[in-house]
Amino acid sequence: MAEARRRLSPDDRRNELLALGAEVFGQRPYDEVRIDEIAERAGVSRALMYHYFPDKRAFFAAVVRAEGERLFEATNTPAVPGESLFDQVRAGVLAYLHYDEQHPHGAWAAYMSMARVDPVLRGIEDIDNDRQANRIIDRVTAGIDGLDGKVERDLRAAVYGWLAFTFEMCRQRLVDTSLDADFIADLCAHTLMDALGRVPGIPATLADALAPQRR
Repeated sequence: MAEARRRLSPDDRRNELLALGAEVFGQRPYDEVRIDEIAERAGVSRALMYHYFPDKRAFFAAVVRAEGERLFEATNTPAVPGESLFDQVRAGVLAYLHYDEQHPHGAWAAYMSMARVDPVLRGIEDIDNDRQANRIIDRVTAGIDGLDGKVERDLRAAVYGWLAFTFEMCRQRLVDTSLDADFIADLCAHTLMDALGRVPGIPATLADALAPQRR
């Protein structure tokens, strides 16, 4: 006799399926994963699987979106009074690396999505980058009034470039776990300080906050 399916609330069932999807997509290429396999491993019917997700593409997009939400929360390190911008950025990068350590399959599922030319997945990536960039810009410009529009544009462009760099450094550590987390955190934090410090016309208060950490 087949084992009775566990009773879960709709939200709990959906979250369970997403967690399983992160595990499977993080271990194998997208094209090798079947919806039937996910349903079987979760102990649910194919019909219930499609009740939550209309097709594999939608399921994969939901997995990537869920991982992005978890990562965004995990890297929301609190600002400590008196802490330098460098230390704040470094703490955020370490949080990113620790998240990857604790959720390697989910991280790989998210990394895989970035290489796909799918407008839905690209849209998820854009949303995630926008949120991370906004959070960094808010931290960097805290207490600065009337920031010049051109300066803000250039700061934002530098932050987006830095996010791509940091994303790849963290991916490299998943590829090779012997890479030192402190080295990556220091490298990424120094890189952002240097990039922002080179933006023409930044306010003196921001330049002073960045200068001690630039090399």
